[in-house]
Amino acid sequence: MTSRRRLDRRQLAVAVAAAGVATAVLHAAARLPPEDPFRGTLLLLPAVVAALELIGRAHGAPLRRREGALAGGLLGCLTILALGRHSLGLNGAAGPLYAGFLLLLAWRLGRLLPALRRRLGHRLPARPPAVFFGLPLLVYLALLPWANHQRPPDGDEPYYLLLTHSLAYDLDVDLANNYAAGDWRAFLQRPLAPQPGDPVGDEGQVYSRHNLLLPLFLAPFYRLAGLAGALVTMCAFAAFLAWMVLRLAYRYAPQARPGGALLAWALCAFAPPLLFYSHQIWIEVPAAVLLAVALDRLQGLRRDASAGAAFALAVPLVLLPLLKLRLALPALGVLVLTLMARRRPALIAGGVTAAAVTALLAVNQLRYDNPLKMHSWRELGLFNQPPMAFLLGGLGMFYDAAFGLFASAPIWLLLVPALWVAVRRRRPLLRDLALVSLPYLALLAPRLEWYGGWSPPFRYPLVFLPLLALVAAPLLARRGAALRLLLAVLVPATLLLGLLLVTVPGWTYNLADGGTHLLDAAGARLGADVGRFFPSMVRPRLASWLWPLASLLLIPAALCRRLLPLPAAARAQAGVVALLLGLGLLPWAAVAVPSRTIEMEDGFVSKRGGTLHPPPWTTERPRYRGGWSVVAGSRVSAPVVGRGPVRLRLALRYVEEDPAQPFTLAIAAGAVPIRAWPAAGRGWQVLDLGPVDWPPNAPLVLRGPPAVAGRRNPNSVIVDYVDLRWD
Repeated sequence: MTSRRRLDRRQLAVAVAAAGVATAVLHAAARLPPEDPFRGTLLLLPAVVAALELIGRAHGAPLRRREGALAGGLLGCLTILALGRHSLGLNGAAGPLYAGFLLLLAWRLGRLLPALRRRLGHRLPARPPAVFFGLPLLVYLALLPWANHQRPPDGDEPYYLLLTHSLAYDLDVDLANNYAAGDWRAFLQRPLAPQPGDPVGDEGQVYSRHNLLLPLFLAPFYRLAGLAGALVTMCAFAAFLAWMVLRLAYRYAPQARPGGALLAWALCAFAPPLLFYSHQIWIEVPAAVLLAVALDRLQGLRRDASAGAAFALAVPLVLLPLLKLRLALPALGVLVLTLMARRRPALIAGGVTAAAVTALLAVNQLRYDNPLKMHSWRELGLFNQPPMAFLLGGLGMFYDAAFGLFASAPIWLLLVPALWVAVRRRRPLLRDLALVSLPYLALLAPRLEWYGGWSPPFRYPLVFLPLLALVAAPLLARRGAALRLLLAVLVPATLLLGLLLVTVPGWTYNLADGGTHLLDAAGARLGADVGRFFPSMVRPRLASWLWPLASLLLIPAALCRRLLPLPAAARAQAGVVALLLGLGLLPWAAVAVPSRTIEMEDGFVSKRGGTLHPPPWTTERPRYRGGWSVVAGSRVSAPVVGRGPVRLRLALRYVEEDPAQPFTLAIAAGAVPIRAWPAAGRGWQVLDLGPVDWPPNAPLVLRGPPAVAGRRNPNSVIVDYVDLRWD
């Protein structure tokens, strides 16, 4: 044992020294400027490679000589191309080259999984080995330089950082001086102004609408290393959350074989959405950690119901509402579960949590004249919300093409059959998930910004991600042919989509207009409306209902003999063929299925002049009717699939700024004029045209009046959509 330890230490010392030398050589030889997107990634590369090889050797999975030579050769080629891309004329190849690095990383992780399965033994350990924290942390740190370069802090992140800056350097929460001094320049290139709804003091103080707990925790690390310190801390939160998946797997099923739990850990750690949030500053990842810790301590109460264990449970329950007040609902769910298990610990933990929440409300009332800070009690009136709002928000969190879990990582579609299995077996995990999540989701689903505002997908339900991964664990533990073939489709789809979105992290931030960056790019490439075939709960359409219905019926049928009485392999093969056939037919359908509704702000619509309505960064954007503002001299051209008689219905609004200047909207089918509409009236109105004999596949063209040199026409017409009814 002693010689082996010495050998391990010697290997570690050699690896650290080699990584340090390689980093120094790269830094000296490459001399990459700070603005180069590969600078941080390449400087970290030797350390990441050395760490992965050490993990492989420590767990019996070193690369074979041929594998190592091939991987090293590919890695060397990618490094040379990344360093010399400007000299080689590959200026636009940074993204594909980075995707190549990611693909090698994914391959190495896949090679490590069997060894990590052996590391867990025959039964799940009560305390998972440190590698299940260290490996995700290594991956998140490897992704951090590129992600931060490509996508600086956005959404709520800069405001959390500015509050962290004030706590770290000023030791106060008044941000007025920080805004005035431009302290945001330490982590942001664009100007930063207070958010709407930020409380203001009597003497001009500016406070943040966000709670202090996360900035308080980040402040020491921010003071030590600036933005990098805060982001590395968030990576550590995400890695610990992944580790908690295995910890909770032991708590809920200590006798289960580890295979399913290991795959659930990998699903949570290395697939979106945690992969997106790991290097960003959102409260949902720390909230998920606190909830997982609370559930872990709740399970521990079954063996130790002492007052000390009750106070240990109270700590994460108190911190949840201090992190964000709405997180009091999951904390309440844990208290209900505690009461069902042990009454005395529930009373102790509930009393401590109630006292903390009451104190928080009192402080908010004294400082901001509002116990809810920036919200109102009226927002809690769930009974005033229509049922459709709950349905759209609830389905949107999972199925929406821009903000849903399944759209960002198709492998999570395994939750559909996994929930069937959990319901049939009456698993306690499903009861716990329902009690902690349903009240929280019921509060958020009917909100206009159920999708999380300006954020990556699946923001609000991210709090329950470890539990969702554990729901899938029994299904992942199966070895049937049907499941293997289903995974053969979902895993590559998730890998390709993940490679794209990690390489272009800005595409994880979508406007709430019913589209996505990816679908808009595909539509612009094909010159057709691709987005109409994908679900959107922001802009409901036929696909919004067909996708959930199809997944709820077809995926369980592919796995269940009772629902589809065919051999397992035949069921899976039929599902795979149907899916691949559908994806293959999608480009054809986009240019062959007649157009029905054209949303004028969509990416496949060509615009020259004019502006988006409302502006991109409008708060609660779904509250407003979206469209494109046609101004003088502008032209909008929308591809149309179809021919023959058609009736058109335009939803539009005339915005009159100067009554002395008339405004005429010209409407045409390609080169064939249809109508010159003299704009008039106020508010939204409907303009019916036709029937029109539409030329084959001619575009719909809208033009404003000609621009006159030296004379600006400030009037405009906002066009929301155009319906086409073919006879």
